[in-house]
Amino acid sequence: MNNQNFMQKANQLGIFFVIIFVGCFVWYYIRPADQDLHLRLFRLAFFGYQDMGVMSFILGAVQSYIWGYIGVGLWLISGGLMGRNR
Repeated sequence: MNNQNFMQKANQLGIFFVIIFVGCFVWYYIRPADQDLHLRLFRLAFFGYQDMGVMSFILGAVQSYIWGYIGVGLWLISGGLMGRNR
């Protein structure tokens, strides 16, 4: 996998993770049942997440995007170790 292909795949996965994060964030307000559990799960999943405010939203979206790069990088490393590096 060349560098441009890696960047393209990582951007796609990062954007996908951000869309999922935004959906979960909006779902907190759409479906108000068990909001405490929802907030605790956000705090477990994202470093420095405090509340359902703007700063926490930005922090969670950035971390979701970075997880896309980490995921593709791990996928590339595991494929390289298995001899499937194309």
